[in-house]
Amino acid sequence: MQNKFLKIFSVAIVAASFFMTSCSKEGPVGPEGPVGPAGPVGPIGPIGIANVKYSEWLDVSFEQDATSEIWFGDIDAPELVDSILDRGEMKVYWNYGSDAAGEKLVVSLPTYDVFLGVTINPYFSDQAILLGASDDVSSYTENGANNFQYRYVLIPGGVKTGGRYATVVDWNDYNAVKKYLGLKD
Repeated sequence: MQNKFLKIFSVAIVAASFFMTSCSKEGPVGPEGPVGPAGPVGPIGPIGIANVKYSEWLDVSFEQDATSEIWFGDIDAPELVDSILDRGEMKVYWNYGSDAAGEKLVVSLPTYDVFLGVTINPYFSDQAILLGASDDVSSYTENGANNFQYRYVLIPGGVKTGGRYATVVDWNDYNAVKKYLGLKD
């Protein structure tokens, strides 16, 4: 029995040595094969900032509602469509300073301003933005500068996510949004 085991072991050693020495990388390189078919199309990436729409700084007039004493102002927003209302992001900014150089004081709406004692809330609908305020915050001109102007930014939804694209920019920080989108004042 032991002799039989020794023969099997010897044959296995010889076979392994032949196997190891017969596998070498020497020899001529074969011809290049044909080009294979194109691979599958990759996934579509997130929609970039090219699809973002924003208004110029706009003058808005507010009128007081006689029954509720709330002041309302309207902004026409023709780009604000159902798909943005359903899946996008809508922001309104208020420059409660002026458009004179170095005089901008921009905040994101809704806001409560403790210095002016005013609250302003935006309400979005198809092609329109309604602003409700606790006081008259109509745009006006003083010394050649426009004061109390409003701007909207519309971001169409493109990729449903809760991941890395969700926190690229703080949409409540106007300076961060302006930088990210390349907005001009």
